[in-house]
Amino acid sequence: MVARGRNRIPCLLAMSLILMLGMSSFALSWSKAYRYPVKVNVSDANSQNNNMGSSGTFPRIDGTGWDVAAGQARAEILCPKRGYSFEIGMRPFFTSLTGGSKAMSRGGEGSFLSLRGHLRIPDEKTLWEFYSHLRLWDKVALRIEYAPWVWAGPGHIPIDANFAGMTLKTGDAIQSDLGITTFTVGGDYDVSFGRDLVFGPNADLNIIKWTQKVTTEKGASNDFSQTILQPTIGAHVRYEPTNTGYFSWFKPYIEARFSWMSFDGLGLSTWDMSAGIAPPVSRNVDAGFKIGYKQWRLDGNRARLFTDVSVEGPYMDFALQF
Repeated sequence: MVARGRNRIPCLLAMSLILMLGMSSFALSWSKAYRYPVKVNVSDANSQNNNMGSSGTFPRIDGTGWDVAAGQARAEILCPKRGYSFEIGMRPFFTSLTGGSKAMSRGGEGSFLSLRGHLRIPDEKTLWEFYSHLRLWDKVALRIEYAPWVWAGPGHIPIDANFAGMTLKTGDAIQSDLGITTFTVGGDYDVSFGRDLVFGPNADLNIIKWTQKVTTEKGASNDFSQTILQPTIGAHVRYEPTNTGYFSWFKPYIEARFSWMSFDGLGLSTWDMSAGIAPPVSRNVDAGFKIGYKQWRLDGNRARLFTDVSVEGPYMDFALQF
């Protein structure tokens, strides 16, 4: 199918990502053995500890004494002994909806209809997404994401059409409802290159519930729904500059990810670019905030659903990291 709508790319984020990744290749921190080596001793050892000498001698520090960071506040340093971190968050997603779909009845009846041009579904809306991430051993991340997207709008259909077996005539007043609810279970594996750069593969299993309803002014209505299981694979990259002076307290970063797979006649592709900060609000909690731009596209057919739909736009992300 021919893609419909705009394919806007956030140039500023893209240029920032390329610039920082290029600079990181010359960073001396690539040769470091540890990603976050700067630590201080805040164990129970104090001036009464036998291991501590006078102010003129250098203290002997064992491996159990490293607890918190000095100079830069990072979750992996703040809690080096736990080996895990947990994050919950939500995103307001300022979407632009383009494309169309064809919902067929069990008898094979149905027309390909533009979501905006024919069904009069509004193409711009603010949607909300929710997620939780669990990171283990500083390498593996398990992700659960929930995106209940819903659009609805009234209008008059401009052509004769058939929606899943229901006949529509030119000029009929209709109320159209579209729901795309996605529940995603995924995982990331991180490969570190020095202290600044991390990249690796990711895989997702998406459970998509597609619901669509058209109601005419005469009271006739028709509902269509289908559940889709769609796996995807992709890659991600994250750049965390460490030598940013006092700004290190905010823990700035930029990241990008993409995923794609064509499976059983249906293709799902996503990409996401963002920049953010995660300043600490307590010893074990960071408050994350980022802005970004992403696209979600579903193209192809599965069973009685034919679709070529794209949802894209900027978003903000608010999170708490434990």
